[in-house]
Amino acid sequence: MKQKLLTTLCILFICSTARADILDSYIAQGLSNNLALKQKSISLEQSIQALHQARGMFLPSVSLDARYSRAGGGRMIEIPIGDLMNPVYSTLNQLLTQVGQPALFPENLQNQSVPFLREKEQDTKIRVVQPLFQPAIYRNYKIRSDQRGMQEAEVGIFKRQLISDIHEAYFNYLKTVRVVALLDQTNNLLKENVRVSESLFRNQKITEEGVFSARAELSALEQQRADAQKSQTMAAAYFNFLLNRPLDVSIDILDVEADNAFKLIPLADALALARSHREEFQLVNHGIDAAYHGVRLAGSSFLPGVTGVFDYGYQGEKYKFTPDDDYWMASVVLNWNFFNGFQDKAKRNQAVLEKTKLETQLMELENQIQLQVKEAHENVRVAQLAIASTRDRVTSARKSFQLTQKKYTLGMVPPIEYRNARHDLTEAELQAIIAVYDYHIQAARFERVIAK
Repeated sequence: MKQKLLTTLCILFICSTARADILDSYIAQGLSNNLALKQKSISLEQSIQALHQARGMFLPSVSLDARYSRAGGGRMIEIPIGDLMNPVYSTLNQLLTQVGQPALFPENLQNQSVPFLREKEQDTKIRVVQPLFQPAIYRNYKIRSDQRGMQEAEVGIFKRQLISDIHEAYFNYLKTVRVVALLDQTNNLLKENVRVSESLFRNQKITEEGVFSARAELSALEQQRADAQKSQTMAAAYFNFLLNRPLDVSIDILDVEADNAFKLIPLADALALARSHREEFQLVNHGIDAAYHGVRLAGSSFLPGVTGVFDYGYQGEKYKFTPDDDYWMASVVLNWNFFNGFQDKAKRNQAVLEKTKLETQLMELENQIQLQVKEAHENVRVAQLAIASTRDRVTSARKSFQLTQKKYTLGMVPPIEYRNARHDLTEAELQAIIAVYDYHIQAARFERVIAK
């Protein structure tokens, strides 16, 4: 007895592990290949690069600037050297002559005209610019950081939805497979019913109407099976579409009808999980933080900006890099905008309104997710009850059909009663199949809304 129990437990464990492995494999394929998720990931990478760009604004920028110019014409700068110095030199020469010394100073200096523009000029320098006090840079960096967080939350939301969609598509496909199999079994049953009806008619136990009804019922079932086969094909195609693989690739089949091991946690715990793990909250909270920094960014325009600039280079008429040709210059630049036509104030008011709107959205999101969790929790609970209810219905319908079938074979009940019993059994079995797979679908949806 113990050995049989151990064997049963091992089989159940192996089946459960196989199911988890197959589903995990499909989910991994979906997360790796889904094209829409790849687009989301690219957008996330763009936001990360934008954050790197914003971080780089804190660092100094170093550039090499080189200029070579040729010029002609333009203004002339008059320098009256002769008018200023000739009288002075003449007086000095007279004094030297009076003491018996020769005249040493020239008295015929000409006035000079110097062009304002050099005919040839080069200026080659390295410039280093370092922001010293720029509040806008810091706020811009914080906004980019929050935008990256928002993008990460969007990717997380999409991944969670994709996983749920893969679960749902897979169980929908399994449901169609089971429905087609059930209709195949029923088809064999109806063919046997046609044979029995023809035999009863030949033995004059029923009228020919019973034979026609049996054949009509078989034709209706064949049409129903064709519709079910179409649903199976489309369910498989959609599942493969989510995994971004050819639509006609075969799908591994698992028997999950006996798997009813999902543990429904209490509603209070589910709500707590959703509040702490749902990416939607992270998305809105990052948006609120970004709006806050947007308010501070708009307010930073009222503050001065201070930048340090350092230049080192060479200039002259020719390219010469000697100690006599180099120069350096260090500057501190202050920029303070006192009035901008109230534009900065308007921007700040817009940012404040955006932050208020997002805070209102957060309150709405809280109620919305709370409603989603309650609904999903109730759907799983009802789905669990539906499994037991439909299985009881199948048991009763099968016993009723078996009794009616025996009586019909002996010609003891009319064909209408046999058809009703058969229809009730098929309908009960269909509802049982739907209940099982809908339960798994509702469980997957519940796990998505609580972000488990």
